[in-house]
Amino acid sequence: MARARAVRLAERHRLDITWLAYEIHPEVPAEGIEVRSGFDRVASLAEAEGIAFVAPQRLRNSAKAHQAALAVEHADPDAAERYHDRLYGAYWEEELDVSDPEVLVGLASDVAIDPDVLRRAVVHDELLPALRASMARAHEWGISATPSWLFDGRLVVPGAQDAEFMADVIRRLRERPVPDAH
Repeated sequence: MARARAVRLAERHRLDITWLAYEIHPEVPAEGIEVRSGFDRVASLAEAEGIAFVAPQRLRNSAKAHQAALAVEHADPDAAERYHDRLYGAYWEEELDVSDPEVLVGLASDVAIDPDVLRRAVVHDELLPALRASMARAHEWGISATPSWLFDGRLVVPGAQDAEFMADVIRRLRERPVPDAH
């Protein structure tokens, strides 16, 4: 959902919005956990954005999904956004197990990446250091949750905020002069 919102915000306000690989719930074990709380706020944000969303019955660890996304971005940059959309659908619409390498390989069926290479990278956590580095970079910017938004490389907004709040943040950002690079 955050990616779809970011695309619209970037186009509408001519912003550079940086995406970093960042686990949704790094504390969730590989087998996932049963959901004990509602997703009412997220569901209302999704509805307002016209984005499909099904409150999950089970949270899944997203580390392998992020590694697969990083592999796809490297192997076939033109397919990266399409793959991210598929990951969203798998996690938040179909409740597929995005920690399952076969699910991740299946989502890349038309991507220019060797399925065996993708499978190996995910099974053996070969891109886990890259994911951890991305999260460390995010932490340096003060990001500690997902989604978080880095606007024009100079302002971080944490959380799933509504459109009115985001528009106000963008307006205020535009009013602030860009700091001197010196």
